[in-house]
Amino acid sequence: MKSIRFLVALGLVALSLTACGQSAPLNLQNQQLSAMNSVRAQSNTRANVRAPHQDPALMLPVLKDLYKELADSIEQGKPTAGADQLMEQHGPAAFALLGKDPAARQQLYPYSDQMVMREYNKPSPADNVAPISAAELQALTAKLKPGDLILCGNDRSFVHGALYIGQGQIIHSLATQPDMHDRFRGVVHESLAVYTARSERDTFVVLRPKSLNANPAGFTKALTYARAQVGKGYDSLFLNASDERFYCTELLYKALRLLPQPPRMFPHKAKYGWEMITVEDLMDSPDFETVWTRNKQRPPVGQLHKY
Repeated sequence: MKSIRFLVALGLVALSLTACGQSAPLNLQNQQLSAMNSVRAQSNTRANVRAPHQDPALMLPVLKDLYKELADSIEQGKPTAGADQLMEQHGPAAFALLGKDPAARQQLYPYSDQMVMREYNKPSPADNVAPISAAELQALTAKLKPGDLILCGNDRSFVHGALYIGQGQIIHSLATQPDMHDRFRGVVHESLAVYTARSERDTFVVLRPKSLNANPAGFTKALTYARAQVGKGYDSLFLNASDERFYCTELLYKALRLLPQPPRMFPHKAKYGWEMITVEDLMDSPDFETVWTRNKQRPPVGQLHKY
């Protein structure tokens, strides 16, 4: 049953692709992929045992223990053996199971929470770009309209997204923050000024759904949905199929799908079958116009998905 290790490491793969915290370490993904690649060099006869993913009742108790084991092994620099081959074979099934099975999520969240908090509390390499100033923030706020997406980052990390709802206010989902290292902040409603004062931001790309230009009132249903999620936790498993918790760009994606003419937004298949929506996926859509940028140029649209 140790062969279920492939499921465990999927959370780490997802973690490397999105952050929503104060700043995700840039070397995290490389560390994880290096750990996974080193698995092939280790002998483990149990790796050839077929994972019992068809039977959640059998799998989940063991998966809970293995997730903790992997968390401990990553922290100690000793990658868990036997995971890579099984992840390649069964990753999509694992993602589907976690998306539809509340029991699976509830058993794993305590361990994924622990791992995400530990990684996001590590400092990112500093850059020489000054954070947004009060004058710049005032100029930005004057340009914003309800329904805009504020994609932002700091110190060469660009992974977070917030939904602008008007009057200087945003709704977004946060992992750790400079004033909250021991737990997640989750989905919150706060002012953009308060957020940027608490968490320095030096990089911005602001997008606007083109359909809202002709129909600003069309934002009502999306706004109601976003407000209803305030108080929910941060999704440290990065799952799109459940509304129990949210990672930052997932919240934007689900809210804007409720527009009368929703922008085309497509999650991508991450490694081992994990499906995610990231700032890159949002910027790729031709159904958003660029409102404002700082320290980053929006890439050309249509490079990641077909529309």
